[in-house]
Amino acid sequence: MHKNWFWPVFLIASAVVLIVSQLGLFTLRVSIWSLLLTLILVAALISSLRYLNMPGVVFAIAFLTMIYAQPLGITKLVPWTILGAAVLLSIGLSLLIHPRYQYHYRYHNHDHAHYNHHNHDGVHESTSTINDDHVNLDLSLGNSIRYVHSENFRSADLNVSMAGAKIYFDDADIKEGRATINVDVSLGSLELYLPQTWQLQENLSNSMGHISSTGTPTTAGPGVILTGSVSLGELRIIYI
Repeated sequence: MHKNWFWPVFLIASAVVLIVSQLGLFTLRVSIWSLLLTLILVAALISSLRYLNMPGVVFAIAFLTMIYAQPLGITKLVPWTILGAAVLLSIGLSLLIHPRYQYHYRYHNHDHAHYNHHNHDGVHESTSTINDDHVNLDLSLGNSIRYVHSENFRSADLNVSMAGAKIYFDDADIKEGRATINVDVSLGSLELYLPQTWQLQENLSNSMGHISSTGTPTTAGPGVILTGSVSLGELRIIYI
């Protein structure tokens, strides 16, 4: 098994940087809050680079340049020029470069047990089956694949922050004619695999994110209301 060494090493190094900075050993003087925010953004940047999450990479760099705009000599570009460029870059790069954890859909049966593994890029993934009518997922800093097996699917609350998630609903039945999926994607990527018979009604708030869909519903079927928000992240809807 591969050990997840990145976060322990990063946290230890961050503690050293924090102490050394307060001892006055750095030539560049920054406030404690700016330094803490820098460490958080660097963590987001490295994590996004590992997964090739372009919005996360671009906006982490953008916020870092805004924090250090004065020593970089770019104060005239803060904040709207940098944010505007970041929006355009993140959308353009997202269309060209897909996250590493994306891979083609494969058929599955009803016997999926929960397990953890690393994919061919060494990225940690967790996979499990959800058999509830109400699905809840709260994911941060990781990869997750969920197969929803429900005879009467009613609702789902999916929160993805600085992470990647795939949710397969092709084995979920809606018997009451309508269901609700609520999403909250922030600096991450969420892929929803939906049956072609589902009629989706979108009511989403998009804040510097990217929302796309592949395929179209083929026949009349149950209605699904998709609500929530996408902030500096990506939401993909795939009909299968």
